[in-house]
Amino acid sequence: MKKIITTCLTAFIVLTLFTVSCKKISYSDVGESISLQKNLIGNWKLDSIIQVDQTAVDKGFPANVQKLNITSLFSYNTVSVKFTDGGTGNAGTFAFTNPGNAPLFVAPTGNFSFFDNGGSERLKLAGTSRTDSIDFAKAYRVSDNKLSLRYNRAFFTGSKKVFVYYDFNFSRN
Repeated sequence: MKKIITTCLTAFIVLTLFTVSCKKISYSDVGESISLQKNLIGNWKLDSIIQVDQTAVDKGFPANVQKLNITSLFSYNTVSVKFTDGGTGNAGTFAFTNPGNAPLFVAPTGNFSFFDNGGSERLKLAGTSRTDSIDFAKAYRVSDNKLSLRYNRAFFTGSKKVFVYYDFNFSRN
């Protein structure tokens, strides 16, 4: 009798697992694709700028030493930028508006273009006196109305070593 109950229970479990595993699972839509080029065009207001000390991160220092929100230390809340499409979809012009004279680390106006840096998409900002390479800190969909750019400060001793970087977080104006 015990053997019959065990056999019936085992058959029931196997049949239940077989039935459940054959159900069709429906997934939600993935959503719109992410296009860094399409997302960049427009007017952007700087919401925050976070300074990250890469050496402190590498050495495992406390979080309050690793990152510092410097938005309120300077007048970054008045900074905005406009990116205009040049017609090719991957180049155009940019212009920062900086009424509070907050340090920007990049040229205030000039041309921008996209380039591939060994797998990651980067932004080249070329002003009249300087050219800077900017990374995308995060990728957002166009509908998110957000933009995160990262400016790396580094020194070279045979190879590039980033010692501090700044994450510029914008929202669409």
